[in-house]
Amino acid sequence: MVLAASPACAAARSTTREVIVADPAPWVLPPPQPATATPPATDAALAAIYSDTQYMAGPDGLQVYNAMRYRIVKPQGLAAGNLTLTWSPDAGRMVLHRLRVFHAGAMRDLTHTATFSVMQREQNLELATLDGRLTAAYQIPGLEVGDEVELATTLTARDPTLSDARGDLYIMPQASATGTFRLRVSWPQGQAMRWQTTPDLAPTPLPSGGKLGGIALELHDPDPPADVPQGAPARYGWRRLVEFTNYASWPDFSRRLFPLYDKAARLAANSPLKAEVARIAAASPDPARRAEAALRLVEEQVRYVYVGMDGANLTPADADTTWQRRYGDCKGKTALLLALLRELDIEAQPLLIQTKGGDGLADRLPNAALFDHVVVRATIAGKPILLDGTRLGDRSLAMILPPPWRQGLPITAEGAPILSLPTPPPVLPRMVAVLDIDASAGLATRAKVRARHILRGDEALVIRSYLSSLPAVDAERALRKYWEAQENWLVADKVSWEADEAHGAVVLSAQGLGDMDWEDMGDGAHRYYLPGAGFSPPDRLRRRADQDQTLPYATDYPAFRCWATTVRLPAPAAAHDWSYHAGAVDRSLGGVAYWRKAGLTGTVMRTVMSRRVLLPEISAAQAAELNRQIPKFDNDMSSVFEQTAVKGVAPANHDAAPFADDTDWLAAKTPCTAP
Repeated sequence: MVLAASPACAAARSTTREVIVADPAPWVLPPPQPATATPPATDAALAAIYSDTQYMAGPDGLQVYNAMRYRIVKPQGLAAGNLTLTWSPDAGRMVLHRLRVFHAGAMRDLTHTATFSVMQREQNLELATLDGRLTAAYQIPGLEVGDEVELATTLTARDPTLSDARGDLYIMPQASATGTFRLRVSWPQGQAMRWQTTPDLAPTPLPSGGKLGGIALELHDPDPPADVPQGAPARYGWRRLVEFTNYASWPDFSRRLFPLYDKAARLAANSPLKAEVARIAAASPDPARRAEAALRLVEEQVRYVYVGMDGANLTPADADTTWQRRYGDCKGKTALLLALLRELDIEAQPLLIQTKGGDGLADRLPNAALFDHVVVRATIAGKPILLDGTRLGDRSLAMILPPPWRQGLPITAEGAPILSLPTPPPVLPRMVAVLDIDASAGLATRAKVRARHILRGDEALVIRSYLSSLPAVDAERALRKYWEAQENWLVADKVSWEADEAHGAVVLSAQGLGDMDWEDMGDGAHRYYLPGAGFSPPDRLRRRADQDQTLPYATDYPAFRCWATTVRLPAPAAAHDWSYHAGAVDRSLGGVAYWRKAGLTGTVMRTVMSRRVLLPEISAAQAAELNRQIPKFDNDMSSVFEQTAVKGVAPANHDAAPFADDTDWLAAKTPCTAP
């Protein structure tokens, strides 16, 4: 049976899928006036005459009026005649007010004659993203260098999920520019609104006594904003930012979203997922094992597809629908995982996060646009753990690496503030490079080499997904290119890869022959500098004198890499013994732990070293101490060499080997750190 839309509904839908031509609303002000009659000269291809953004946060939704006028200065600027307007039809409509071209003092008005081609382009379709956004395109005819273009539109947005939301973030010019840049945010007098700006802006409140409250500000021929302090965490990087919202607080926003996920995570009485829950529950009484099984089900049985159409930008699909489709985005997969955990009596809640870190979210006003992902925050054995259903290959909770996310927003019935997420030192290396060099046949013979890279985390997921999608011959070609870049002295005759699901890792392997670069020390003795056995000193942390010297410095947390090298040596030259130079290292500097241990047993030389970032940021005092310690940093290259044997004197005792041939580098505990 087909249900036809009523004529009124069909008409309303059509107006949201085309560009409408109409006059601006009464609350829109005329264009701003330039500060000077003659704008400064510019080397840019385009010169802005004015840019005008006016918001109305009223009962009809959030209306955004955008107007601009710019001059085409160079041929490269002619591309600005390729106009595109983009909007979500389920959340609002696009209205055109003016489209005019000024040429040699004459004006062409294209407002009513321009024919926009409207298309649903799905620009990120190859990334499994369906957002339903429309793009209207128009090519301005007859455009020449020296012409000026004026365009004015209003985008009316009322998200079907948060229809009462009125808020946005707006960033003023982040570089030097000519022209006048105006921002005006208004709302009906008496409506509860909050706003704030970064310290480099000083907006003016709208005059009291009128029908509208709000703020306004103008910049004329602005210089670039102050530079972000070198090395500072992301929260110190906001410049010329204006925020406004009608949400009272982050808990208010959290509480508003809770019913969406609470409803989506409830299974129907006859849900087929209940059989999956029963199967998981029967397999183990352990909550950790149950959570692992539920996560595996969501990761492997439901493929990832972002769905942002028809109000789904914020609303999660319910668990049963996602299971039936066998596809879902982060919202749908989160709701599905929440439903499974709820049925298994495991405490869990959605957590909104920003995948680029989320540093400083607590300093921002409530706004859904600050987040681009949602995961599950479960509590197991009294400890919180983050579970991301959009990943692949998570088999053990103990093997899940700490994410780089700094803050998130729990979605709870009572509402929650921004949560600072724990940042424990990483336990599992994201990469272990294991290299075995067999030079026992002699210095003049090419060594037999075996190499393995054990990868975890996002890098491993990308590599696994890529290699899995290739035919075997193409995967082998890709692996050979990888090893040529990683170990260019190795001529590999065999390459392979495997996904070790039990350890949440991807293992890349190569074997072949390699030319060792032996150094002639004279008197028949030789030296070999061991790959993967010498640290590079950290970079100095400093910032310009005009920048705040008291701010902390960001690190590359949670980076953790380990290198293990074995060299099987030939018998030493006559009247010589093998020795080595590779001092033990066990120190922390600038929030980074450096570890190295070496040992020589007979003719087998072994070294293991690691660099593990312990903290997401360090203080200015810690940075100063790092700078003081750099001259003393052990950056010597480790080597093994022949030395003259002393008759009647046994070779010097050497440290015990730090690992053995049967060391399991995939295990949760390896020799990559101190015992």
